[in-house]
Amino acid sequence: MKKITLLLSLLMIGGCAGMPTTPNGFQMREAQTEHFSLPVWEKAPLESGKVIRFYITDNGNPTPEKPTALKLAAKDSFKNIVVISRPCQYAPNKLCSNKKIYGSSQYNPEIIKEIEEVVAYYIQKYNAKGIEFVAYGGAAPIAFAIGSGLNNVRQIITIAGLLDLDGYVNKHNLPDFDKEAANPIKMVNRISQIPQVHFVGGKDELTTQGMTERFVSKLKNPRSAIVKVAPDMGHTGWEDLELGY
Repeated sequence: MKKITLLLSLLMIGGCAGMPTTPNGFQMREAQTEHFSLPVWEKAPLESGKVIRFYITDNGNPTPEKPTALKLAAKDSFKNIVVISRPCQYAPNKLCSNKKIYGSSQYNPEIIKEIEEVVAYYIQKYNAKGIEFVAYGGAAPIAFAIGSGLNNVRQIITIAGLLDLDGYVNKHNLPDFDKEAANPIKMVNRISQIPQVHFVGGKDELTTQGMTERFVSKLKNPRSAIVKVAPDMGHTGWEDLELGY
């Protein structure tokens, strides 16, 4: 495996759009990828030779209204946690004038590659013996796109996850994503062997229980995927629950 270099520095809050408060026990850094600066939050200190659990932030316009992924991570008792933001969130640059980056092209392989660089850096730097992903909402396609290319993924957890891009677009009469967009339901041959847990709200009208169950039904080994339904939950508010994953 070639050595991966990535500039990580302490991130100054000034000038960053809607930057959330860093939770106790975490430190915020800036990951300079090929084209973007991505704020990341590390649960300090990270330990070498252990499993790393990666959280990926939800989509936004371009920044999520609420830092749900960060709040979920702050409640998580897991030892090694890294929360990764997405291009144009919190630290936009001139490329972000192209709204496709966080719109129709947000699941394009070239955009996902920027986040994958950060994951690969932490795996190598800390000699991770395994990794996990926790993806809320629109982060799910990214978790599966990155996870499908790795051989040490212990599990992928989604919370109100977007698992079927075409079904989502059709249900809500939205513009199509790029043809190259990473769509979990079209990756089933590559991801069926990855253990999965999918939390879904019984009252979620955005990423519905039906979408989640349809996705799981397409897996070659559906026993590797568990669907946990919270009957009274909608799409938001998950950070207020004790999910116990």
